[in-house]
Amino acid sequence: MAKLYEISKRYKNLDELLDNPELEDAKKAIEQSLNKIDEEFDIKAENIAKIIKSREIDSKGLDEEIKRLQARRKAVGNQIANLKGYLFEHMQILRKNKIKGNLFTLSIKKNAPAVNIIDEEAVPEKYKIPQPDKLDKVAILEDLKKEIEINGAEIKQTTTLSIR
Repeated sequence: MAKLYEISKRYKNLDELLDNPELEDAKKAIEQSLNKIDEEFDIKAENIAKIIKSREIDSKGLDEEIKRLQARRKAVGNQIANLKGYLFEHMQILRKNKIKGNLFTLSIKKNAPAVNIIDEEAVPEKYKIPQPDKLDKVAILEDLKKEIEINGAEIKQTTTLSIR
């Protein structure tokens, strides 16, 4: 079976022939050919839709597997944090700052200094970084639908392919 773009090209070429007054006698044959190509196009389009649906199912399965693996990663991360906390706590209880084993050396060390903000409002302005404005596109769309004119914004209507 021909590719979709080949079918479209043949259809377009025959459609242009219909407008040629010199081919008045062949009009019926051209229209029959157009109908045949139209049917071929519909079959090809439906086959492509089947591939799209199959890929959507594959994609959904991958999304679910990603979520499952992310949940598993989170659970493993929690186990790691719990085991580290458990070991850290008991090393502190026994005042052991270092354990040298056959495979690992465990030690309690001080982390790099970090800032702890107690009251954000009390921090002087010179330490605050201004944030860029963010547009509320939902509110803009609502107002544009009410025919309120907004400089720099307009409603954009696009089309998409629906496969049901």
